[in-house]
Formats: sequence, structure tokens, C-alpha cells
Amino acid sequence: MSDRYTLTLPDDCDIRTAAEIQARLGAALAAGPVDVDGEGVVRVDVTFVQVVLAAVGTARRSGGSLRVTGLSAAASAAFDRAGVSLSDLAPPLSGH
Repeated sequence: MSDRYTLTLPDDCDIRTAAEIQARLGAALAAGPVDVDGEGVVRVDVTFVQVVLAAVGTARRSGGSLRVTGLSAAASAAFDRAGVSLSDLAPPLSGH
């Protein structure tokens, strides 16, 4: 299946919503390639960063594809605080 699914994240991406986001990401990845739209994220903590990184790892290990297509300033700042470069979210180069 070549169609990508876009998962739009909720306004709140913190410890209270982590399990729901993780479940949505897992279900989306099971169905095919996923684009994560985080442009509307307002409230965020490091739990969100952990959930996204885990989903990226899952996609890579399973040969799937997860791509972050946009992050709000708040979401980008959470990655900065966690010491995670947004380049860590990029899909691996072909042939790797």
C-alpha cells in the first residue's frame, strides 16, 4: 500500500495523553506508512518525545515508515530540552 496515513496529534501531548498517542501511533504503523502532524501541539512534555522516538524505532525495526511532517514551537522545544535532534526523526537513507 503506497498511501500514507497522516496522524494529527492532539493539542496536549504529555504524560496524561501518552498511552493514547502511543496506541494511535502503533495502530497507524500497523496499517502502513505514517506521517505525524504535530503542528497543533500546545502542551507537551518529555513523555511525548519518548513516545515519538519509540514509534520511530518501531517503524525502523519493522521496515515501516514514520515521518514527522510538522512540529509546533512547543513540540520542537520539548525535543530541544530532551537533547534530541529533530534529524533523529528523519527516515534512514535508502540502502541503510
